[in-house]
Amino acid sequence: MAARANDMALVSCAMRCNADDVAARCRDDIFYPLLRFIGTFVRAPTTRVDRRAAPTRMASAIRGCAICPRLKLRAHRRSRLKPPVTRCMSGSSEANASTEKAAAAVDANGYTNHPVHYGKRYHGANLMMQDSVFAELSLAEASQKVAGVRVRQHVNPLKASLQTQAPVPEWRSVFADSKKPLLVDIGCGGGRFDLMFAKRNPEMNVLGVDIRAPLVERGNAWGTVAGIVDNVHFAECNATVSIGAWLKSYAEERDDKNAPAVSMVAIQFPDPHFKKRHHKRRVVQAALVRAVAQGLEPGARVFLQSDVKEVSEDMREKFEKFGAHLFELDQELHNVSAIAKISLETNKAYAASAAAEAFSSDEKARVAREKAEANGYPGRTFKSDVKNESEDETNETDFAGDEEGTEVSDHDDAADPEAFWQSAWSMAGDREGWLDENPLDVPTERECQTNDSGGLCYRVMLVRNDVPVADRA
Repeated sequence: MAARANDMALVSCAMRCNADDVAARCRDDIFYPLLRFIGTFVRAPTTRVDRRAAPTRMASAIRGCAICPRLKLRAHRRSRLKPPVTRCMSGSSEANASTEKAAAAVDANGYTNHPVHYGKRYHGANLMMQDSVFAELSLAEASQKVAGVRVRQHVNPLKASLQTQAPVPEWRSVFADSKKPLLVDIGCGGGRFDLMFAKRNPEMNVLGVDIRAPLVERGNAWGTVAGIVDNVHFAECNATVSIGAWLKSYAEERDDKNAPAVSMVAIQFPDPHFKKRHHKRRVVQAALVRAVAQGLEPGARVFLQSDVKEVSEDMREKFEKFGAHLFELDQELHNVSAIAKISLETNKAYAASAAAEAFSSDEKARVAREKAEANGYPGRTFKSDVKNESEDETNETDFAGDEEGTEVSDHDDAADPEAFWQSAWSMAGDREGWLDENPLDVPTERECQTNDSGGLCYRVMLVRNDVPVADRA
């Protein structure tokens, strides 16, 4: 009996130990992480982002990795950062000196003491340094006198407030000499390219256009501090809506038949809008191609550039699909001898038809938008009106089948010319029609960043021919 009692006591002790272990595991693996997860909502302000990230934090808490954000603690030790090597410098010796200075900023523990680290922030600060390609602008001093700005990286150009025509700048007040040829930079961003180009080319005027007002204000302030005010100006507008009237106004102001009033329109590194449903927000659309063609005189150029191949291809295709009859590749820069003439003629005929169709569609959308605004719904369109008009035009065409009753599909590739459309401009040269070097000799901020990371830029230069823009094209 005594032995049995001892055995029972041992079993009971073992059960209590197992129960204690289970309780400890539940406390450490479930209870405490759950309290930390609840603490993120109790102590920290509850925002939409917090609610969306709640499942992720819950899963992380169960794994025992979550930490209350109010404590400002990190679950993992910060990785050791090495000083970046910058290649967008004015000289190799200066670049090496800058690298040595950055290396000296690394402490004994392997962490960098530099105020900024890798990526976009470091590159933006490096553009202010004395060994930058923009050093002659003295922006380091300007950054001390001009307050910094914070802007949204992505802006929806289709919202109602951006669909109105922006007032035309007073050219005689913004430029010291409004008779000089003009370069228009659509989507100027930081504006360093415009300031540098204006300083190196005093015989020209430069207009930087952006949809974000804070960047425009800062660009003008930078120009004032840098002493570049006579031939550069920054203005805010939605280029797709307003740039056509601006180009025409400057041409009327200059009124010089010996040379184009607007010598070039540059679209460099625009917002890519990668999502397919956001492609309609890209700056280069059929309406912009038509507006630029209407505002440019024969001989004027259009420069397109991006570090995203898909975006460069989209810009080039838009100009070719809707403006091949109005623009040509610059023969001084592109090898056009490799392009078959029949391909050029075919695309010109297609572009004339596509431009007329796009213009008709844009006009219907404009009428519908104005009707909606008149009825108290600004920024909206009565799509039923546009749809009914398109259905009426479709019903006028009889899609009859053959004798056996086979129906003809509206999406038949044989009836769709776009299904067989191929870019003729991409056949120029041995690099799919892209230019290897920047013909303007002045880089943008994004171009410097792309070169530093070893990336490629895809460029194309177009020239306006003497074909007038049709009233409905």
